[in-house]
Amino acid sequence: MVKSYYLVGAALACVGAAQGSADEYSDYIESLKFLTISDPKPAIANIASGFGVNQGLFYAAVSYSDFDTQTNVEGDDDGSIAFGFGLGNAASSVGGEITIGITSVSTSLWGDGKFADEGNVSVKAHKLVAPILGGHAASISVGATNVAGWGTTTENPVNAYIAFSEQQNFGKYKQFGLAYTLGVGSAVSGNETEPDIFAGIGLGYDDWSLSFSQIGEERPVGATYFIPQLENLALSLSQADAFDRLNSRRMIATLSYSFQLGGAPQ
Repeated sequence: MVKSYYLVGAALACVGAAQGSADEYSDYIESLKFLTISDPKPAIANIASGFGVNQGLFYAAVSYSDFDTQTNVEGDDDGSIAFGFGLGNAASSVGGEITIGITSVSTSLWGDGKFADEGNVSVKAHKLVAPILGGHAASISVGATNVAGWGTTTENPVNAYIAFSEQQNFGKYKQFGLAYTLGVGSAVSGNETEPDIFAGIGLGYDDWSLSFSQIGEERPVGATYFIPQLENLALSLSQADAFDRLNSRRMIATLSYSFQLGGAPQ
């Protein structure tokens, strides 16, 4: 009886050890799966960010929208091109951005056919700060859009804004990324003529990101795909005024690219 007792105890111990080994192996296989995915890159579409780029980084974006909110004419599509570069170092001092936008990208296929007859210049200063919501990185920015321009953009007010953004990773293997932004600007609502707040949240996994924003009275939802075959190239699709509260629901597609010229600042 005593021997049987010990045999049963030993058997139970072996079962427990086998179960532990099985669990550890399962965890090992699961961890290997997450080694094959990219670090999460949560992005919030359509709103100004507290983060910015540093010296030596150049960027460009091309956007297309199936509705022009400036003309409010059915079938009048819209497009824009933006390119800019970074200055300074947001970690050791202050970073900066200068962006030039061509807000009229009409062609013979859509719009009035006048290419680059209007555009503007925007500036931003940004600084990395201590996170306040438990994240791993945070930044604050002060900027202004439409500070200078040509064409009909000179009739639009300058939008001076301040924004705070933070990011954090979560999950068993930190495989998910979360980003959030809160800001206020002088020309946000009323077709970018009235002061209001803006906010957004983005969820990233691998090379994908989903976001929801509130820009004054408008609520866009968006998705971004960071194309792994072409580094630093991203495609975003967003539905502005997603719930059609302002009768201006429209689809916006943006292709963006960035590259570092020279070494990145330390």
